[in-house]
Amino acid sequence: MSTLQIDLDEQTLKRLRQISRREKRALGDVAAHLLADAVRAVRLRPAEDAAEAELLRQINTGWAAERWQRYHALVAQRRAGGLTPEEHRELIALTDEREIAHAQRLEHLIALATLRQTTLDALMEQLGLQAPGYV
Repeated sequence: MSTLQIDLDEQTLKRLRQISRREKRALGDVAAHLLADAVRAVRLRPAEDAAEAELLRQINTGWAAERWQRYHALVAQRRAGGLTPEEHRELIALTDEREIAHAQRLEHLIALATLRQTTLDALMEQLGLQAPGYV
């Protein structure tokens, strides 16, 4: 880790001290953490913004409501024991499609975490995402 000396105005220094006391952390640690967050938030190239926007679009792409309804209806039928062979094949195909989509979404999340220089867990928390449940 490198050392950097910064001249701060009194108001900023006062606020840093308040945060340091509230969080029970050393003043230098608080300042370094806040500065690191601010630096990560600054975009250096428009290409980063475009790449992030595209990744977010891909992450948020999902099935239409009708497709989800059909999938859940087939799952419910399977649990009740009433699937025809054709419906069973359809459920398998939808399940395969869903698993591939989840894998691709995970790839996009990893790429976005890399772009933002953070961990996958931290990114998912920032985006309010949870790991998918299983049927």
